[in-house]
Amino acid sequence: MIRFAGSLSSAHWRIVMLRAVVLRRVRRVRRVRRFRWGREVLLVGLAYVLYWVARSLSAGRTQDAFENAEILVRAERALGIFVELHVQVAILGWHGIVDFLGLWYFWGHFPLMIAFALWAFMRHRPDYLWARNAIFAAGAISLAIYVAFPVAPPRLVPGAGFVDTLQGVFALQYDESTLVNQFAAVPSMHQGYALIVGVGLYRVVGGRRGRAIMAALPALMFVSIVATGNHWFLDAVVGAAVAVVGMCVASHVEQRGLPLPRAARAFLSVKPPSPARTPEGAASFPRLRGVVRLTGTRPDAA
Repeated sequence: MIRFAGSLSSAHWRIVMLRAVVLRRVRRVRRVRRFRWGREVLLVGLAYVLYWVARSLSAGRTQDAFENAEILVRAERALGIFVELHVQVAILGWHGIVDFLGLWYFWGHFPLMIAFALWAFMRHRPDYLWARNAIFAAGAISLAIYVAFPVAPPRLVPGAGFVDTLQGVFALQYDESTLVNQFAAVPSMHQGYALIVGVGLYRVVGGRRGRAIMAALPALMFVSIVATGNHWFLDAVVGAAVAVVGMCVASHVEQRGLPLPRAARAFLSVKPPSPARTPEGAASFPRLRGVVRLTGTRPDAA
């Protein structure tokens, strides 16, 4: 009887200790999750502050914005691509298409980015980090251009003949929002971010469906920004170029990390990846390399 009680007491303490270990790990996981969410909210907030500063610096430069718009128009005429007005006139008679493009101009930008970010953050963390870094890098470049070269959009140019189609779609005054910079036509980050989100979705989805999404999102946004009178053709070209630079930066960070102090790299999740363990003979067998790349372990590992 004494032995039985002693063994029962020992088993009880083992259960208590195991429970304590599990609870500590659960608390640690919860702290890590809260830290990750807090970090992303902090970074997004910082990005918005920088955007607000850039918006404030360019908001009063109305004359510069219209003069720069004239420079852009002359450049498009020289290149033979000044056809934005013809595109808008061609769709104005199709009210359903006008409304759809106006709605997509709004919902296909920040709302789509936020939805993709939340989904990727919870389900596909490496792809989220890549897209986040691409957006931040492209956004930083665009802010510098907005301050140095403010440009008025077509719909604000007096006498140009463009119609502000968004006013017929949204009950609110779109330009009065603090999230909107009226003179941030170049580059078009509606176009740039649509390209980054499209590539980010392709990274997750892959295959024909992923390629279709990657092509459709920037193509639809291009039609939207031009048909609604919000951007010039060259805006979209520069926006796509800035997005490509941002994606190159994100890919470099993903592969090699950033030359920052260890704590900063850990905070931003931009540490270089650990070298993968490759079994002997893997270089001769592509299918075996695929197993190692996807799992990060040897196929024969216990």
